[in-house]
Amino acid sequence: MTAKVREVQLYTPHQSQMALHNCEARFRILSCGRRWGKTLGASNELSKNALEIADTLNWWVAPTYSQANIAFELMANALYPILKKDPNYTKLRLDLINKSVIECRSAEKYNNLRGNGPDACVIDEARDIKKEAWYEVLRPAMADKQGWVIFISTPRGYDWFYDLFRSGQDPLNREYASFTFPMSANPYIPQSEIDELRHTLPERTFRQEVLAEFLEDASNVFHGVDRCVDGTLEEPKPGHTYIIGWDPAKHEDFSVMTCLNVDTRHVDAFYRTNQIDYTFQIHQLAELSYRYNQASVLMDSTGVGDPLLEMVRMRGIAVDGFLFTNVSKKELIERLVIAIEQRQVTFPGIDELLGELRSFEYTLTASRNVSYAAPQGQHDDAVISLALAYYAVARPHIPLSGADIPDEEKPAPLTPDEIARIDPFQWVEAHLGGDW
Repeated sequence: MTAKVREVQLYTPHQSQMALHNCEARFRILSCGRRWGKTLGASNELSKNALEIADTLNWWVAPTYSQANIAFELMANALYPILKKDPNYTKLRLDLINKSVIECRSAEKYNNLRGNGPDACVIDEARDIKKEAWYEVLRPAMADKQGWVIFISTPRGYDWFYDLFRSGQDPLNREYASFTFPMSANPYIPQSEIDELRHTLPERTFRQEVLAEFLEDASNVFHGVDRCVDGTLEEPKPGHTYIIGWDPAKHEDFSVMTCLNVDTRHVDAFYRTNQIDYTFQIHQLAELSYRYNQASVLMDSTGVGDPLLEMVRMRGIAVDGFLFTNVSKKELIERLVIAIEQRQVTFPGIDELLGELRSFEYTLTASRNVSYAAPQGQHDDAVISLALAYYAVARPHIPLSGADIPDEEKPAPLTPDEIARIDPFQWVEAHLGGDW
């Protein structure tokens, strides 16, 4: 009886991917632009090892479980004909008929990777994995079997992945080999797509994520902040138009109001406070708006911002709301990034604003989307406030002229005693109903 032959069809690599497959170095470091094909190439190399060498343990290590699952799905589909049993989607484990095993692991709790070391390993998005996971856990685990490792990632500054990459550039270090390719090296990505990214992404983001360049302080979002520091806060000028970006305080955050002169693109007024109720915040906003030529307001209207938006309108202020989603926040921040890079906006040397701009950073989510935020434990209220003000300047449907209210009809400023007696949540209940 003739044994049944089982075949597995792996992928057809493009030309630049062959550099990975033809390399015989034990440690291969691949720093490439997005969509080059790092995951596809490395998963095929790991699958090939498991197929050709029986009874081996092969690991795919990613920063998170969800990222590990991406590679697992690719390999499970490709190797299904030669699996000993169905894929284990709980443990992300594939058992092959030749007794080889492929496991996809998360490095979030990297000490869980201790134990029996793999014969071959791919470390995915290495820049997002702590260096201790490699130096203290994975590297010692590879010692007894002399296993090989492929590191794949886009670059992020001069970190431990950069150090590995430099090792692979040393011709005397025969165990290491490094490769770098931009997104354009993938022949299946249209040039029009790359051109679109060049025009829509901030320059440094494009250079890092698309061209795969190592850049100093690459995780920081705003570059050129110091060049935008100029002048002082200014009194309102007759005939000038102003926009206020308002990020209301939430819990321990700060309420920040940034007043931008539309004619000069300079921050002329800046107000920041915390631990005061919404009624007083709106009172301060009204006074700032009236003082700066009835300035219009663009405010965060996400969540509790909706009733606040209505309260601001009741004060006779021209106001529009900005609803934050991952997509809208990305557009908001990237407009400000480009404005600062091109010095299209200036501001005085306000310590709180400069500190937030310099520390504001981006990360890549498990689905490979860009997410912008302050570092954990820090604030981004001043950044959001400035970003809202600048965003409003470029949106012509926002009524830049402000609310045209005669002086005699403007609400009288609240006294401290009046402010103390008003409960903003009772106001919302009375005017908007309880379901908010």
